Amino acid sequence: MSQNNNKVFSAKVKNVLSGDTLILVPTNHKGTSPPPERQLSLAYLQAPRLNLNEVYSFESRELLRNLLLGKVVQFKVLYTLPALNNSKREFGDVKTPIFNSLIEYVLAKGTAKVRENAESHNEDYYYDLKDLEDKAKKDKIGLWVHTTPLQLENELLYNEIEQSKKTPYDAIVERVISGDRLLVRILLSKKNHAVLPVLIGGVRSPRTASLEDEKAEPYGNEAKLFVEQRLISRMVKLSVIGSSSNGVPIAKIIHPAGDIAEKILEAGLAEIVDWQSTMIGSSRMSILRTCERSAKVSNKGLWKNTNTRSIALSDSKNLIKPGKKLNATVTRIISADTLSIRINNDSEDKEYTVQLSSLRGPKQSDANQTNFIPFAKEFVRKLTIGKKITVQIDGIRPKNEQFPERPLVSVTLPNGEDLSKAIVTNGWAQVIRHRRGDDDRSPNWDELIEIEAEVIKAKKGMHGKLPRVERIVDASENAGRAKTYLQTLQNRTKISAVVDYVSSPNRFRLILPKEGYKLVLVLGGLTNTLTGSKDSELNKAALDFVNKKSLQRDVHIEIYNVDRIGSFIGNLFLPGQNLPLQINLLKQGFYKIHENSVNQIKFADQMWEAQESAQEQKIGIWKNYVPEDGEQEYSKNSLVKDITDKTENLKLVNKYHDIEVTDVSDEGLISFQFLNAETDKLIPFMKEFHEFHNNQPIKAVKVTVPGAIPAYPSLLPRLPRKGDYVSAEFSSNGKFYRAKVLSYDKTTRKCKVQHIDFGNTDQVPTSSIRELPPQFSLAKLGAQGHVGLLSLIKLPPSKPTDYLTDAIYFLEDLIAGKKLIACENKSNPTPGVEMSITLYDPEKIEKDVTYSINRELVENGWAIVNKKLKGFEVAMKDEWKTLIKLEQQAKLDRKGCWEFGDIEGDEE
Repeated sequence: MSQNNNKVFSAKVKNVLSGDTLILVPTNHKGTSPPPERQLSLAYLQAPRLNLNEVYSFESRELLRNLLLGKVVQFKVLYTLPALNNSKREFGDVKTPIFNSLIEYVLAKGTAKVRENAESHNEDYYYDLKDLEDKAKKDKIGLWVHTTPLQLENELLYNEIEQSKKTPYDAIVERVISGDRLLVRILLSKKNHAVLPVLIGGVRSPRTASLEDEKAEPYGNEAKLFVEQRLISRMVKLSVIGSSSNGVPIAKIIHPAGDIAEKILEAGLAEIVDWQSTMIGSSRMSILRTCERSAKVSNKGLWKNTNTRSIALSDSKNLIKPGKKLNATVTRIISADTLSIRINNDSEDKEYTVQLSSLRGPKQSDANQTNFIPFAKEFVRKLTIGKKITVQIDGIRPKNEQFPERPLVSVTLPNGEDLSKAIVTNGWAQVIRHRRGDDDRSPNWDELIEIEAEVIKAKKGMHGKLPRVERIVDASENAGRAKTYLQTLQNRTKISAVVDYVSSPNRFRLILPKEGYKLVLVLGGLTNTLTGSKDSELNKAALDFVNKKSLQRDVHIEIYNVDRIGSFIGNLFLPGQNLPLQINLLKQGFYKIHENSVNQIKFADQMWEAQESAQEQKIGIWKNYVPEDGEQEYSKNSLVKDITDKTENLKLVNKYHDIEVTDVSDEGLISFQFLNAETDKLIPFMKEFHEFHNNQPIKAVKVTVPGAIPAYPSLLPRLPRKGDYVSAEFSSNGKFYRAKVLSYDKTTRKCKVQHIDFGNTDQVPTSSIRELPPQFSLAKLGAQGHVGLLSLIKLPPSKPTDYLTDAIYFLEDLIAGKKLIACENKSNPTPGVEMSITLYDPEKIEKDVTYSINRELVENGWAIVNKKLKGFEVAMKDEWKTLIKLEQQAKLDRKGCWEFGDIEGDEE
């Protein structure tokens, strides 16, 4: 025996092994390594041995556990005795503010006895201790009154397990075996305990060393220490939720300070066990996964230096990163599992494509899923498009050979509903089965798995019968088909539609779900193009504006006409608005009013007001607007002089005309009017002409009195002949115009006519042709329409791929509604064509003297350069070489009709 000098130490009580033995640790320990432990037994005493389940051993230990666990105490060592491994066992006393001597306190409570050999250690003190023991015996307290030991079990009965699920048992953690495995004492009743090992539900921690030659797994000891510091000797709540393959109970362990499974996951010292998901339940698994993800994002513990995922989306300025929540607006539905969103942030105005975590919508590559795609996409569109949502970033999927870098997200709708749950509940997506350790999953993955199982049983959505996809008719396939639908649509207001695609700021592809067809809509009353090219900042801003407001939205439309290629002309109303979109575009300064067509719209007054507002603010195309009194008028002399001066270096001798284009034919012919005094007479002339044909009855009689002028439109007295000048009804709007008969088909009884004041051609039945009244003959006003052919180039073909339509769209965007200059390179180059021309936009010539519309068509791949020069074209060889170089570059860049390679074949 060794006596101590009775030096007083301070320590914290880590554990209580029995009614007379404590485990102490330093109060000032720092660092991540385990603190040094010191075992102290109470001197002179012997408490009932807990490991042998002696009478009153549990109650004896409980006194000290409740009194001292986790508390800082003062202690002194009174003597030591030899122990195993050449160590020494320390015996001493403890002091706290409640008592001066724990030895005396324990004896007074009757939870320990005086050792038989205590007298040999301290004879005087021995008799004082015996007096305290005798008093406890006399008062019959503690172990002096109890004679029956506790009943101990090493397993739980079925009814006890079920009871724990309803009402958790109190339990004491006797030992921490590893970070996920405990030895617990379950207090089934006052006299009945169960001491057995349990697994902490939902987690797996690294293995600790169990044998001398077996090392611990990385972070195994840290995990064990983490749990020890929080649970050892602590009273917890325990519910058994299942068992392992070896029969070890799996339990939910709750300490008053929280759920230990959550804490160890947050510290990165354990990972989730997927196979226990059904035992634990989806709602709790969701919480655990959030804790694990937090540790992964922070690179804690097991996840230190192992996170190969992107910390943030590369081009998001650290805005899109795992764990972050953002407010956003849904701008586009790409598929049932992929959305485009716009972050609601003052410093950020950018769209991002995101994918719903753990979901896979129907795929085009799977023949069994293809028919489900439109239904799934429409379900998500109705639920989300244009809605303000909350986006939680679950992870960043890195870029690979097949897919770009993409955020994986969970979305909460404005009503608080989880979007992924709604999609899976209705059967419009499958839940991905992730590999172990894969963190690219939804926090609600476990619940989604449960929901999917029920949906599969119910055969809902893509898990059910293959639906029949209804055929959508293209009403804008061509002008003929469009006209068959026009009359039906003209008689209706506020037709429901969905914006499927925005081709340009004033051209939309719409789906009419109730009618079962789709069409192209051109906004009426606007010029057909913005100032500048399609790549200009203004055009991009306009397209972005329209996409924000309308793409994939439920809208209403009004139709009042069709154009010559089958596009419908009308108004588009955004959700909740009573004025058409044209007014918004005019207010923003994105478009000008088309003066010749605006009066057909009932909102003409509001459109003029919107344009005047943009002019006053000098925004958009009106940035350099000069009020009317100071505005420079276009005149033939000024424009021709300007273009002549600026093209001297081109060494071309040509005639120049101020023009306005009225039509572009499928053959690539340009119809236009000269801007001169004669053209100014056309508007009142046509007004009188239309009134004459609209307000008078039709009579099939000939004028018999020479020089007499009929007071009504007359039918032709004979079959029409080539070269006749007549009044012909235009098929697109039902109005009469002056025309020249080009041919007559006796089989179909139809005429091909050219409207001489506008240059465009039309096919009309003989019933739509009248005699041209003398008061409207060419002697009164010459033909105002002229036809030209673009020099050195031709538009691409319509077969086998239709590039012609896109080329015409592009050309119309460049020329329609503008005052242009036509350089007449050659008059009457071919029959039916008055001149071969090069077109110029005077506004662009100001910046680039070499610019021409002919060149821009070639440069963008929407025109093909003639490979053989004929006649007058030889004199334009320098220009031809320039066009050839532009065409070669367009081919290299895969622009326009060259997107899939050379379309000319061996023809040239």
